[in-house]
Amino acid sequence: MIVLNDIHKHYGRVRANDGISLTLEPGRIYALVGENGAGKSTLMRILAGHTRPTSGELVVNGESLSHLTPALARERGVGMLYQDPLDFPAMPVWENFQLGAPKRSKKEVVDVIGELSFRLDACFLPDEPVSSLTVGERQLLELLRLLDLGATTLILDEPTTGITPEQKQDLFDLLMKLAREEGHTIVLVTHKLSEAFEMADSIFIMRQGRLVSTLNPPYDERELIQLMFGEGADGEVEPLPEPSPEGGTPRLAMRDVLFAGPKYSMGGLNFTARPGECIGLAGLDGSGQELFLRGLCGLDRMPGGAFDLDGAPFATNDFNALRRAGVQFVPADRLGLALFPDLNLMEHITLAFPDRDGDLAGFYRSQCVDRFNLQAHPETRSVELSGGNQQRLLLSLIPDETKLLLMEHPTRGLDAGSARQVWNHLKRRCADGATLIFFSPDLEEVLEHSHRVIVFYDRTLAAVVEGDDISMEVVGALMAGKKYDELKEAAA
Repeated sequence: MIVLNDIHKHYGRVRANDGISLTLEPGRIYALVGENGAGKSTLMRILAGHTRPTSGELVVNGESLSHLTPALARERGVGMLYQDPLDFPAMPVWENFQLGAPKRSKKEVVDVIGELSFRLDACFLPDEPVSSLTVGERQLLELLRLLDLGATTLILDEPTTGITPEQKQDLFDLLMKLAREEGHTIVLVTHKLSEAFEMADSIFIMRQGRLVSTLNPPYDERELIQLMFGEGADGEVEPLPEPSPEGGTPRLAMRDVLFAGPKYSMGGLNFTARPGECIGLAGLDGSGQELFLRGLCGLDRMPGGAFDLDGAPFATNDFNALRRAGVQFVPADRLGLALFPDLNLMEHITLAFPDRDGDLAGFYRSQCVDRFNLQAHPETRSVELSGGNQQRLLLSLIPDETKLLLMEHPTRGLDAGSARQVWNHLKRRCADGATLIFFSPDLEEVLEHSHRVIVFYDRTLAAVVEGDDISMEVVGALMAGKKYDELKEAAA
């Protein structure tokens, strides 16, 4: 059993945790929910030993402690899986897996990976560099490592972000088994209320650094939302804007494009997008949507084909040339590919807008605080932000003149209210003429916010769906390998 008594964590005048007390019992699954900045991640980092509380007491299996370190937490069976896994991308899978474990031969490590992978229905090539894995695969590898290190209290921060529905179900089945059959304590830090309702024996609700309520089944969604956000929390998502009419100069025109990434290539890509369109990408993990975005922004190679941007031809996809042409990419791996972990917010603003004259502090307030409600001191390092606030920072760094915006997981780590705010902002960008092409592992999000949906299957562009065909049934069937023509014939 773990007991947190009157935990406080202050950053200057900011009270990230303000007198929190709760109890975690073996064999139970808990959900910790709250809007971005409520203090959830700070509290769990204290329990995992990565943040030292200002005051308070932790009681772990009867032992009273003022704080934990990562080593002490590991010795007491506490392990945390972060949104951005703590790994070394340049190292192979087996070496990452071995970090922090007793000395073993490579064969022994590979055998353990195989055994644990079988339990999670995963597949890892031991010599494959971690940099070639998706965010979801890296999360799964980190979970296996925590289990190997003997973690009996598992803290998972947004664990289903970046993984497929099949992997999510496998993960939930494993977590249920670990709790019910092996007595593990599971804490899910999540903004997906449906997951909390599905999995949790109890739900802890945090707001503005405080624990405001603990709910037990049966849950009332409306009550939970009101506790998280207060009165007037419902709000509305703006409708999709009208794209420019067909027949004008397209924003993007692809002709027999071939993209090649580190793991696979994908060719024969022919697609046209108009200004003002929101275009969603759908597909199981590794089906091609990630390579499509990375190729369009110049992070992966384009060995063949060509495309036009606003009528200007591009025979190569040079990253810097595309940025000058108004192409911006927001990756799922925020700290690894988009932000500088040790630079503060003001330094990010300075780098993103080098030609900005005048009061940068005022620009920071208007760009980050007013537009995206990024409530953090300008001197805060990006690594110290919650995942949701890292996403808000990234969105605030996108120039207004962006023409083609490419995004992986636009609302990754965001609560419902923040996600609504982000989508309203993105749709206003499209209403002003930008084109958005995005991928999300949440298929409902793709269906709700897309004029058209590109479906990828087996590393090919399988279909472009629009109109009434943008439905869970049609897109889901295409993702599973059904042919579009066959679906249309069956519906006729």
